[in-house]
Amino acid sequence: MKLRPSVWSVLIWVVILQQVYSFEPSISLECEPPTCQYSGLRFATPADTASLSINFDADFYSHVIFENSSLPAIPVTLFAKDSGVQMLNISKCDLYEVLPKTFRYAADLKQLYLDNNRLRKTYSGMFLGANSLETLSISKNQLETIDPQTFWGISYVKEVDLSGNLLRTLPVHFFVAKSKLKKLSLADNFLQELKNKTFTEMMVLEWLDLSGNMLRELVADTFYGLFNLEQLYLQNNRLAVIDALAFTHLFKLKVLNLSDNNLKTLPVTVLNPMGNLMMVELQQNYLSQLDTATFAENVQLAFINLDNNTIVSLSPALLQNLTSLQRFSIEYNQLQELDVQLFANNTAMQRLWFTGNFLRRLSPGTFDTLGQLEDLFLGGNLLTTFEGGLFRNCSKLTELNLVGNRIKHLVAGSLQGASKLQKLTIDKNDVTEIDEQFLDDTPQLESFSVADNFIRSIPVGLFSKQTNLTTITLSDNQIKELAPGTFVALNSVVNLNLDRNQLKHIDKSVLNLTNLEYLELSHNFISELNETALEGVPNLVTLVLESNHLDHIPPAINKTTKLDYLDLQRNQISRLETGQFSQMANLLTLNLDGNRIQTMEQGCFLGLQSLTMLAFGNSTPDYKSLDLFANLPNLTELYMDKTNYAGANSVQLGSLQNLKTLSLVANSLVGVDPAFLAGLKNITSITMKNSSISFNGSYFQSLPSLDYLAFSSNESISLDETFFAGAPNLTIVELEDTPLQSISVNVFRSLRNLTEVYLGPYNGELKDVLTGNEALTRVSMKEMNFTTLSDHFFWANRRLTTLTIVQNPSLRELKPAWFKHMAYLDYLDLTSNNISGLPLALFENTPVLNQLFLMNNPLRVLDAGAFQHVGALTSLDLESTLLVDLPVGVFDGLFKLEELYLGNNQLSNLQIGTFRELYSLRILWLSNNSIENVDPFLFVDLTRLKEISLEDNRLTSLDDRLFASQLALQTLHLSGNRFVSFDLSTMSFSATLISLELDTNRLRSVRITPNLEFLTVDENQLSVVEATNSDYYRLSTLSVQNNSFTSLESFYRFDRLQQLNVTLNKIVQLDFAMISIKFPRLHLLNASVCAVASLGSSVNPHELKTLKHLDLSNNTLTQTEMQKMGTLPRLESFGKSGNRIKGMLRLLDRLSKF
Repeated sequence: MKLRPSVWSVLIWVVILQQVYSFEPSISLECEPPTCQYSGLRFATPADTASLSINFDADFYSHVIFENSSLPAIPVTLFAKDSGVQMLNISKCDLYEVLPKTFRYAADLKQLYLDNNRLRKTYSGMFLGANSLETLSISKNQLETIDPQTFWGISYVKEVDLSGNLLRTLPVHFFVAKSKLKKLSLADNFLQELKNKTFTEMMVLEWLDLSGNMLRELVADTFYGLFNLEQLYLQNNRLAVIDALAFTHLFKLKVLNLSDNNLKTLPVTVLNPMGNLMMVELQQNYLSQLDTATFAENVQLAFINLDNNTIVSLSPALLQNLTSLQRFSIEYNQLQELDVQLFANNTAMQRLWFTGNFLRRLSPGTFDTLGQLEDLFLGGNLLTTFEGGLFRNCSKLTELNLVGNRIKHLVAGSLQGASKLQKLTIDKNDVTEIDEQFLDDTPQLESFSVADNFIRSIPVGLFSKQTNLTTITLSDNQIKELAPGTFVALNSVVNLNLDRNQLKHIDKSVLNLTNLEYLELSHNFISELNETALEGVPNLVTLVLESNHLDHIPPAINKTTKLDYLDLQRNQISRLETGQFSQMANLLTLNLDGNRIQTMEQGCFLGLQSLTMLAFGNSTPDYKSLDLFANLPNLTELYMDKTNYAGANSVQLGSLQNLKTLSLVANSLVGVDPAFLAGLKNITSITMKNSSISFNGSYFQSLPSLDYLAFSSNESISLDETFFAGAPNLTIVELEDTPLQSISVNVFRSLRNLTEVYLGPYNGELKDVLTGNEALTRVSMKEMNFTTLSDHFFWANRRLTTLTIVQNPSLRELKPAWFKHMAYLDYLDLTSNNISGLPLALFENTPVLNQLFLMNNPLRVLDAGAFQHVGALTSLDLESTLLVDLPVGVFDGLFKLEELYLGNNQLSNLQIGTFRELYSLRILWLSNNSIENVDPFLFVDLTRLKEISLEDNRLTSLDDRLFASQLALQTLHLSGNRFVSFDLSTMSFSATLISLELDTNRLRSVRITPNLEFLTVDENQLSVVEATNSDYYRLSTLSVQNNSFTSLESFYRFDRLQQLNVTLNKIVQLDFAMISIKFPRLHLLNASVCAVASLGSSVNPHELKTLKHLDLSNNTLTQTEMQKMGTLPRLESFGKSGNRIKGMLRLLDRLSKF
């Protein structure tokens, strides 16, 4: 009698066989049920697998799993009579064939997993004999076709997964008589159409996934026969048309996902048959409106997602019948207002998302019927207030998000009714004032965040009624000091974020938070923390003081004895003294990167016996003791990048017996003893890039645990066969940018676990150095100046996924033989070689190639069938390849191509049809091709295009029809053309465009729209930037270098500006007082070579609170004028040369501390 596997579920017998090869006459394995797991088997051909036999216990069922093996075929001996195998998993084992009669005796088999292999075809009766099979998974293989009789003989199968293959069509009635099938996945294939009644025989199917295909239309009765279907997934196709009768018979459907398609409209009645529909997802389409009857018959709907469409308004009638609606999301549309009656009937609503619209105000009463509302997201709108009792009936509201609006004043009473609010986020607004009673109506608040505002002070009583608050975030404001009592009695607070303010000191009376664990104080002006400063936070675990003005280790830290993480990087600490950390026995992480450490005394790490990570890079310390790390017995990570580590200035590492990671990047290492790593028996990762020594194998002796080794040097090295002998378990070797004098053919032969290798430069003959490395997945050869490689150079590397051969001017020809066994290759970079052609057979054996880079090769001509075998491509770079013409059809079949780069060629005449099947293309680069005219229908099939570059051509205008099909165009590069004027408001894409580049044209006028965020118009003839009238503008970056501007007047409306470049204009006066008012978020201002003589007439105190980078060089400013700049508390860089200034040091001291 056989026992069920669950009885023995705690027993797993694992057989691990390291490198068992097929030349052995026979391999006999034992299986002790219930689960038998085998690893390390290697067979060269399907016939070789016959030498494997497994001895099963006939009294038990077994689950059999193969991993980390090469099994070209399923061993036919696996299913001997009475083997009792119920589950077989041969995933990711390089399986490419299923031999006939494999399952002849597999009557007990119920689950079969063959995922992540390279099966290319099926055949009639392939699984014949597996009469009990219920689950079959062949996902992520390379199936191009399915034989109509593939599943003959397996009548009881319930789940079939064919996702992630290369299927372009489905055979007619290929699932006939599969009366038990309940779940079918065909996701992520290349299906272009579903014929009428494709699924007729699947009457009990409940779950169907067709996502990630290339479907463009759903015809009437597409899903006829699926009377029991409950979930249908059609997202990420290219659906533009859905027949009103497409879903006619889906009476039981509960979940429908149509997101990420090309839908502009929905037939009014298309959803009507689905009376049981509970969830519909329509996000990421191009819907501009929905008929009020769209959901009229779907009264069970609980969730609707309409994100990322272009809907302008919502009628209450749209939702009036949906009394069960619980979640409604319409983020990133174009809503300007909400009807006060919109949710009148949706009393079950729990979550609402309105982020990224254009809502200016919310009328009182809008949410009055939503007594069950828990989460409300209103970020990224244009709200200036949320007063008026909006939440008076929202007693169950727990989260309110108002990020990215224009709220200036947080008024007491605004949150009345939201008595159960737990999380309130008002980041990235314009808040300058908070009423002391603002939070009084939210006694259950747990998280409060007002980061990135303009707050100068926190009312002392703001948190007085908060007993549940755990997280307070006041980051990125202008707080100079905190009044005593601000956080009084807040015993619940665990996290306090005060980073990016203007705090100079922390007083004991402020931080009286007995349960505080996380304190963030980075990017302030703190120069001292006295001994008592942190006494009020005895339970502090994490303290972040990065980028302050500390010039020594603050004594206050020794009062935080529970601290386990201390970040002091980028201060001005110059000395580490003995015993400074003596009370920090629990510290695990100490980061001192980017200080000015010059001296490290003996015993400076005394007391840090628990420390596991230490970093003090970007300093030039003078080590006072060779045994500096003797007090760090548990250190596992040590980062000493750019610390002048060399023979004359070094420390011993041998005491770090638990060290696993060591980084010595950008140290010369000259004079260091080659044995300086000896004794690091547990080290797994060593990085020593940018050194100045000639490495050899003696540096890496006796490092048995080493897994990752990366070094580079300006001195040449020789890789002999003993170079890595001391580190036999290496999996990653990075030697790029190290001149190689010679490479032994056996240098990597002993590294059986090697998965990644990076080499170059090298000028010698390259032999078959990778023959013994079957586990390799990534190979990079940079500046390896070979003319060719042997045909079988890569034949042993059958798991290769990434291959890079770049910057080799001697490489003129690619051999198809190199790629013969690269069935898993998905990334190929052949940049900057001398390749002149692509043989038609080159990619025959790389069906899953995903990214291909061919730029900077003299290809000149492409055959129409050049890419016929790489239909899975998502990125193709052909820049600078001397192309003169593109044959129509050259890109046919590249349905999933998302990025295409054709810049710097000679493609002046592109024909209609060139891009006809690039249905997924998001980015197209056509810069510098001498294009004078573009056919208005050239891009008609590129409906998903979001970014296009036509810069450095000869265009004078854009035809109105050119981008008519691009409903989501966001970025347009037109620099280096011949435009005289450009009016964005007249363009079909004006509502969606975010970034516009028009440098070096002949512009005399330019007009933009309110939604534009990035504009650069350098090197033109402009004197004003025009904009359509609006009460808001989202422009954050503006560059008008070398034009004819005489003032900033036309920019003042752009109050969201963060970066402004007016270099090489004649602007005699820059009014800094006005700039501080008009551009409150400005952090970069470049006004060099502008003939600036005055900084305005105002002498009243003003502050450019966020300005970090200022360039006023090469103007005519005097010291008197410079006094008018006001205060620049955040200034990091200041260009001032070429002016008429004396006493610059005194001026800088007044402006800011750098």
